Amino acid sequence: MTEKTTDVICPFLIDSGLSRGQAVRLTDSLDTIISQHAYPEPIGKLVAQAAVLTTLLASTIKYDGVFTLQVQGDGAVSLLAVDMTTAGTIRGYARFDGEKVEAARASVEKDGVPETAAYFGGGTLSFNVENKDQSYQGVVALDKPTLAECVSEYFKQSEQIPTELKTAVASPAETGKGWTGGAVMLQRMPMDRQLARELSDKEIDDLWNTSVVLLHSTTDAELLDESLSPEKLLYRLYHLNDLHFFMPKTVKFACRCSQEKVIEMLRKFPEQDRKEMAVDGKIKVDCQFCGKSYSLTLKDLESEK
Repeated sequence: MTEKTTDVICPFLIDSGLSRGQAVRLTDSLDTIISQHAYPEPIGKLVAQAAVLTTLLASTIKYDGVFTLQVQGDGAVSLLAVDMTTAGTIRGYARFDGEKVEAARASVEKDGVPETAAYFGGGTLSFNVENKDQSYQGVVALDKPTLAECVSEYFKQSEQIPTELKTAVASPAETGKGWTGGAVMLQRMPMDRQLARELSDKEIDDLWNTSVVLLHSTTDAELLDESLSPEKLLYRLYHLNDLHFFMPKTVKFACRCSQEKVIEMLRKFPEQDRKEMAVDGKIKVDCQFCGKSYSLTLKDLESEK
């Protein structure tokens, strides 16, 4: 077992391959994503949830590029985006209306309005995989109480893979340190032919149902406990379920913005539009993910001859 307890993804199998899953804990990477912005706590928690889900989902697929989770709504939060590269670098941000956020927060805390409905209103949650050779997108409506439940619904409807998730996030006010997020995802896989011959349908269903019950027995404190590695947590849950681990993967914050990319983006605008964007001969562009500011002159944007 690895001793790494934070900013790590731990893939695993149980019940002779009947179920696969990932356990995730994010600390420094998550704290960097959120602390770069002056987010109200409810927005920080939504970004944290999205980051944890992105990490889980990106680790379930093979890709060579960028995996993006994006939530678009017509409520207090109009956009939430988190992406993760094959190398394990992650970043994210949210766009929101501050006044509407306070009203949404009150509706959740006082009236019991579901989180997604309160903060996003109507909208969609989408996944986009950008490979070198091709891209893939999946979309699901925001019609469940939480983002995690929307993700589970996507797998149920579109991929026909029974999926269960248990997630937890905590703010600095709750941890006494920085932002922390943890989660475990479990997916029921197609049955191996040999195992299918050895077990009845009822026995197979019982194995899955037991693993789900064990998953949901996990407490938020366990998911967030930095002294308890994800592997030790999984062993605590599934040591009687033929548990097998795969190589863990490290997660870290990194932004892919650069002056070259900003120039490339601005050059797509007509010259007259660029002149109208300029103030005192310069165009200022701020990266929404990391907050880095770029200041470019109109001459900088002239196409190379």
